Amino acid sequence: WGRSWPSESAAVKGVTMLKNPDWHLLIVWYFFLGGIAGGAYFTAAIADNFGSPRDKSVFRIGYVLALLLIGLCGILLILDLGTPSRFLNMVMNFRFWNPMSIGAWMLGVFGLFAFVSSVLSFAGGEGVAPLRRRLSLIGTIAGFFISAYTGVLLSGTALPFWTDARLMGALFLASGASTGMAAISLLLYLSGESAGEGFSKVKRADRYAIMFEIVVLAAFLVLLGGAAGPLVSGQLAPLFWGGLVVVGLVIPLLVDLAGLKLPGAVPAALVLAGGFILRYVIVMANA
Repeated sequence: WGRSWPSESAAVKGVTMLKNPDWHLLIVWYFFLGGIAGGAYFTAAIADNFGSPRDKSVFRIGYVLALLLIGLCGILLILDLGTPSRFLNMVMNFRFWNPMSIGAWMLGVFGLFAFVSSVLSFAGGEGVAPLRRRLSLIGTIAGFFISAYTGVLLSGTALPFWTDARLMGALFLASGASTGMAAISLLLYLSGESAGEGFSKVKRADRYAIMFEIVVLAAFLVLLGGAAGPLVSGQLAPLFWGGLVVVGLVIPLLVDLAGLKLPGAVPAALVLAGGFILRYVIVMANA
């Protein structure tokens, strides 16, 4: 296996490849949606455990969104592997030393938590609330894993740029938190609940998530040093600086801090676009 991780399909076949992998957008979407799923579930769990009864729409949307997106991640993983049998082989033949096998299992574990949390958020009333809240705190651990593990895998390869990106897992986790909150606020806005207390709480939380992501991104670039060239000065630089930093982070943060009266969908959409661009430029830096 070596230290390279070219793709799930190559990993399942047991092939060690040191040349640049043939990446495509399926992987980028897989990384992106997995990050949102983990961040949405985390946001829902916080609202459920520490919020007020008026935050019910927040945790309901968060749990269901996490469930839907983790299901899409499973489909994308199967499509990347080529055939469902390869996915089943990876699940049925669990190998604790194989990060891809662990990742496939964690998709299932997180999906189970998201399913149970979603069901309990609509059924059972307050009688099941203590159980739902305890389960959500445990499920958040699985959500964090889903958000961060792809970045950790990439940084554990033998390929240039990725192998020097020691904070990639933390960066993906921070991005997952901000995009998960943005996705929930977008859905709250579209469902007509932008005037509610839950919407303002999520927007405020996303402000701090964006700040944290900016700090982690800065540390990520500092630790990369000269190895950051493919992002900051190569052909991906306009997309990195313009799409991720300016559009996806700085503008939404300034809009929020300045109190500009823009439709709630706009800042959230910009944060989501930035989260997708982050994973795109990271993946394509070795494409």
